[in-house]
Amino acid sequence: MDSLHTVEEFRDAARRVLPQVIWDFVDGGAEGETSLRANIDSLERVLFDPRFLVDVADRDVATQVFGERVGLPLILSPAGLATVVHPGGELAAAQAAADCDAIFVLSTASGYTLEQVAEVSSGRLWFQLYLWRSETLVRSLIDRAAAAGYEALVVTIDVPMVGKRERDLRNRMSLPLRFRPSAIVDLALHLPWFLRMLKGPEVTFANLRDLAPGDDATYIGTYVDRELTDPSRVWADLAAIRRRWSGPLVVKGILSPTDAIKAMEHGADGVIVSNHGGRQIGSVPGAASVLPAVAEAVAGRAEVFLDGGVRRGEDIVKARALGATAACAGRPWFWGLAVGGEAGVRRVLSVLAADTDRTLALIGRRCLDDVDDTALVNAIDGSVDLDDLA
Repeated sequence: MDSLHTVEEFRDAARRVLPQVIWDFVDGGAEGETSLRANIDSLERVLFDPRFLVDVADRDVATQVFGERVGLPLILSPAGLATVVHPGGELAAAQAAADCDAIFVLSTASGYTLEQVAEVSSGRLWFQLYLWRSETLVRSLIDRAAAAGYEALVVTIDVPMVGKRERDLRNRMSLPLRFRPSAIVDLALHLPWFLRMLKGPEVTFANLRDLAPGDDATYIGTYVDRELTDPSRVWADLAAIRRRWSGPLVVKGILSPTDAIKAMEHGADGVIVSNHGGRQIGSVPGAASVLPAVAEAVAGRAEVFLDGGVRRGEDIVKARALGATAACAGRPWFWGLAVGGEAGVRRVLSVLAADTDRTLALIGRRCLDDVDDTALVNAIDGSVDLDDLA
């Protein structure tokens, strides 16, 4: 893994490791995957306006999140069923995040229980909650997260139902994992993954055992739509969660200043600007393109985070310059996990930390807290105003 120097190289390596059905589950998006591509494009259009002959000999990439120092300003986004790429799953990712002083957000749909993850991690843990159909289930998960010591609760609001993930439909992705006869050759070509999976835990929604009906679905999205999502949820439900949860409350899935303001009005301490990694709806903006407007609307009254398209340390610095406290990323840690388990996740985070530090030096900023919109040529479309060059 020492020969892998970028997140994109980890992506390529993960693609070689995983059979096609699993690769598509991890890498795919909704509909025509326009919003998936828009996340990366919106960050790539942001350009720095560097300053040189600045003393940047002593640099610090750390920042404060909810009043506490975090060494790496990258939050590992919640991503379900990490055990499909490696048996270590969320246990490995949480341990790697702790080692790198990053925050790990555990998905409700994780392959290990929230108690198991809390037991092995010495780092900062947040728990992600969907607005499930069963109120009993929602309350149980909130109470379990509090009892296990999770610092913050992340409520994902952009799943009234599961988006149309066409790759998964074509592959008939299901739980328990089932492979069609046509996939046998592909499995044989990915034998190390298959042998690891035979020794690993059952791939399932571990947090929902004994709380949700058994899965007899032919497609994960069908099951989740039928049993666990609730399209009738409204902002008052967030206020009810706020009354039950005493720690920081973060709302994920914000794509407009209007929703950011509503989230704060109903108790949110933070918002994550996100289009769900492009996995819910195809035709929405890239997260970075709406971040400045959301940050302006929030106006310091809550923490703001960017989720989507983060692939480089430059992207972490761009997120800060656009108004975010820190950046979030999901697929990159999945790719590291697929390639090398805990060590792979740690290597991905180390690459991003080194790239973030290098970026600070190259734009003339000593620390992340020195970064604001003055570090950018143009925060929206990357165009250059000739007056700025005079």
